[in-house]
Amino acid sequence: MLSEDLDDDSNERDPFTFRYFNLVNFRSDYSFSDRDERHKFNLFGYMKLPYGVEFSPRIQAHTAQPITDNPLGTGTGAPCSPNNSATRIVNGIDCGRNHLRKDNGFFTFDWRANRPFHFGDRYALIPQMEMFNSFNNKNNVNPLVTPGLFNFDGFLRQGVGDPLEVQLSVKFLF
Repeated sequence: MLSEDLDDDSNERDPFTFRYFNLVNFRSDYSFSDRDERHKFNLFGYMKLPYGVEFSPRIQAHTAQPITDNPLGTGTGAPCSPNNSATRIVNGIDCGRNHLRKDNGFFTFDWRANRPFHFGDRYALIPQMEMFNSFNNKNNVNPLVTPGLFNFDGFLRQGVGDPLEVQLSVKFLF
């Protein structure tokens, strides 16, 4: 999916911070919303393989979300570049709201394989293996646009996303 989410105020869930550039004229704030993800892709499937094996893959991906400031920038380079955008205004130039992208692009390939063993009409023993984030992508989690103490959009998780995980289980149906 290719999409674009624009607004002039992404503060609808944050009653404590005001990030307006001009309280009288919101035109300069009209840009990518805090929730904008330009590309999003989801794919899943279910396959019956030989020897009774059932396989379910899932792929999820999305591009990074926007942000206005980069406090970790070096202050060098062209105005409004990732290295030179510690604030919205650089050398008298208004870079615009949410002109940068966070480092929170996401890709994961998850899958499940199982093989049911049936006993009569009513019973089945199903060993299964599941793997999450199969390629161990870092998938940084940082949806916040304000400090965590003042964030009310429901996304308080920060840091590195879930690592590669494997789960083995056995299910008994009766």
